[in-house]
Amino acid sequence: MRFRILSGALLMAAFSAHAAPNPVTVFSCAYWDKSTDNVEKLDKCVEVKDGKLKFLPALFAKTRDVEGMSWVGLYDYMRAAGLMDADYYVRSPDSYLSVVHFDNGPDWFVEGLVRSRQNGKVGYWDDNFRNRIAPQFDYGWQFKEGRALVCNGCKPQKDGEHTALIGGEWFYIDKSGQKISDVKSGPF
Repeated sequence: MRFRILSGALLMAAFSAHAAPNPVTVFSCAYWDKSTDNVEKLDKCVEVKDGKLKFLPALFAKTRDVEGMSWVGLYDYMRAAGLMDADYYVRSPDSYLSVVHFDNGPDWFVEGLVRSRQNGKVGYWDDNFRNRIAPQFDYGWQFKEGRALVCNGCKPQKDGEHTALIGGEWFYIDKSGQKISDVKSGPF
């Protein structure tokens, strides 16, 4: 009797796992068009399944490719999928990096590194999407002359159209992520 109950429960669990596949949702995106040299919208750009993105072939036929990467923006309409608005650099359907939105577009590579926010923290990646400095800062600026200003414990404060960061610990890091000097107070 125990065997029948156990095997029945296992069959029901197996059936229910296969009976309800995770749906795939397709979304539109903004991209830089190679023929018009403008930002355009593509209706079927990216699939989302189990919280993972897969960029569709139609995107790669249209988007401008700079050094093997394309920029893609997923904005506003993604909230239904539970994903945040974001800018991405994309190399292939499954190779992409979400980057910090900066100055009305995606962050750009400076001194070989770009900023990305992962789990609420900023870190730095190279152009092959390899993490070079782990995401550990509440905010971080681009590198300049081999160092970047970062902060922990700083909080955003809206000031009209712009947002300033106040409080917290401010310091400079080098390209290995090591603290190289303190800053007495947040300059921004």
